[in-house]
Amino acid sequence: MGVTGSNPAVNLALYAAITVLELDPAIIVSLSSASYGANKEELTWLDMESILKDSGLLSFGANYASLGGSEDLGIGLTDNGIAMLRSAMARNDVPLIMGRSLEDNVDLRMKAYQELLGDANRYRLFVNIGGGLANVGSEPNARLIPEGLNTKLAERNFEKEGVMMKMAKLNVPVLHVRRILRWARNYNLSLSLDQKPMPGEGAVFSSTIHNVTVASICLAILLMAIIAVIIFDRHDRRFMANIVDTDDEL
Repeated sequence: MGVTGSNPAVNLALYAAITVLELDPAIIVSLSSASYGANKEELTWLDMESILKDSGLLSFGANYASLGGSEDLGIGLTDNGIAMLRSAMARNDVPLIMGRSLEDNVDLRMKAYQELLGDANRYRLFVNIGGGLANVGSEPNARLIPEGLNTKLAERNFEKEGVMMKMAKLNVPVLHVRRILRWARNYNLSLSLDQKPMPGEGAVFSSTIHNVTVASICLAILLMAIIAVIIFDRHDRRFMANIVDTDDEL
């Protein structure tokens, strides 16, 4: 999985799912953050991971980290900001991935994922949270890639390829999550902090849908019954028309 510091709540939801399902993740994080993400210098996403691990709530964390930002090289960040990100990696003992270009960083990530794969043949799923350039390849790609599960991403052509496209070419399904508010609206999740959702309730867990197969069978039976009634009705009308009244003959 590839995450950024911009969506800590979504990252946490994914980590919770991994914990419940007892999966073995390989995680690389783009550590810099958008305005409302994990943007405190002493409370980056790596620090949040460490707090959760120290509390016994997590047994895993990021394997590698990059600076994020433009070209995934921290371009656009101040020198002080880059120093803070490096400091966060050092105190949380997470190695830095940093090449000379975005393409270098994509390749370095793929090599890191391959090393973390171990004895398994391939990854079962690649999950991308956010719009980290090393994962999506470019900002236009982040908007063009359908959100949700992608099983045919390798069939599409992109000007720049990120980890998502390279994983797809290795026959790894890709789950892309970017605009979390849209996901919340689609599944009728509360956007208000005043209302605490109940675990296990809501459209994200279950929904009532009509069984199309049963409905189609019932519709076919109903149509056949209507046709049969019409046929028999016409037959009866012809039969009645051919009956001769003996009184009329007399």
